[in-house]
Amino acid sequence: MTDERTFTSGSTRIDALFAHFAPVFDRIRAGAIEREATRKLPVGEVELLRESGFGRLRVPQEFGGFGATVDELTALLIELGAADSNLPQALRGHIGFTEYVLAHQDESYRRVWFERLADGAIVGNAESERTGTFGNLSTVVRRTAEGWRLDGTKYYTTGSLYADWILVSAALDDPDETEPVRAVVQVSTRAPGVTVFDDWDGFGQRLTGSGTTEFVDVDVDPRFVHPQHPEDAARTILHAVYQLVHLATLAGIAQAALAEIVTFVNGRTRNLFNPAIPPNQDPVALQVVGESFGVVETVKAAVLAAAATVQGVSEHQLAGTAAEGDFARAEAHVFGVQATVIDLVLRLTSRIFEVGGASATAEARRLDRLWRNARTVASHNPAIYRQQAVGDFVVNGVAPSTRTGALLEAKEHS
Repeated sequence: MTDERTFTSGSTRIDALFAHFAPVFDRIRAGAIEREATRKLPVGEVELLRESGFGRLRVPQEFGGFGATVDELTALLIELGAADSNLPQALRGHIGFTEYVLAHQDESYRRVWFERLADGAIVGNAESERTGTFGNLSTVVRRTAEGWRLDGTKYYTTGSLYADWILVSAALDDPDETEPVRAVVQVSTRAPGVTVFDDWDGFGQRLTGSGTTEFVDVDVDPRFVHPQHPEDAARTILHAVYQLVHLATLAGIAQAALAEIVTFVNGRTRNLFNPAIPPNQDPVALQVVGESFGVVETVKAAVLAAAATVQGVSEHQLAGTAAEGDFARAEAHVFGVQATVIDLVLRLTSRIFEVGGASATAEARRLDRLWRNARTVASHNPAIYRQQAVGDFVVNGVAPSTRTGALLEAKEHS
């Protein structure tokens, strides 16, 4: 496989990116059903993505990345999600961290991390807690006489099982800070005191590495301790990007569902309800497949349009010309299509069973995984809250992240 990092802009670049990653996606797709059936973690598949450079898609070319745009990344995430929907979600923290680095104000910090990302480092995520809230974290990073130390327990630490580093949110205990401040830190998964557990027990997306991570007196590099102030939350595309990964995963699931039901119809040897008509000429099957095709194209178009909006805001952000309204607009576009995408994909992943009768429920096909995975992805960030936030933006001009952030801070995770 070639390792081309100097793709030109526009359609030529996206075509080259698809050609570059297509063999990787094919290899991942080949073992997806078996991994689902045996709950085999996709460690080898993550390595394939690392070796092919998937983790450095958004890293600038001058640092050894591909310099891909947000919408190009999203198009590739849809294809990866069609191959195995666990993998885009497993890389969600990594994708968010790359955006965080891109927009970081410290040039030396950007350089350190771009070089690591270009060399293949994978970064996981650890933010959710059961005992604290987003506004009152129980995980703490302290400045001591011996240096910075991190203690706490995080849940739903997606992708950390496969990662080299973890981005952790924590309360900052620093004598120099006069008020409680939230911070983000990065620690190595191999550092003493870091333990990642494979204990995610959801009925879908079972291979995303979304279990528990414990931090016990973990030494933290002072270069990687960064306070986060309230005004920072409104000037970032991260909220939109994190949700965009989920939407791309859902679009990938829809694409996989269509491909699998077409294979199923073409592979049938008889038509139970009308034996005189070949299975691939059955009007009911053709209607369901035609409807499903329309859903897939609609979902992909909606997700890619939202990604294009985020890309536009990202360009303004990196150029230093973005206004708070730009970030709110990106969030509103992504959050606004969320419920529609979810409804369409969940209906599609149920509708495909109409063409096959009981034979479509065979364990060997594992078609049920498509609905289970879609339902699980959709549950991570409930659409009903997003719709309220978008409504508040449309009517009152309130940035969606401002509203959802207030709700998250007021409500403990359970």
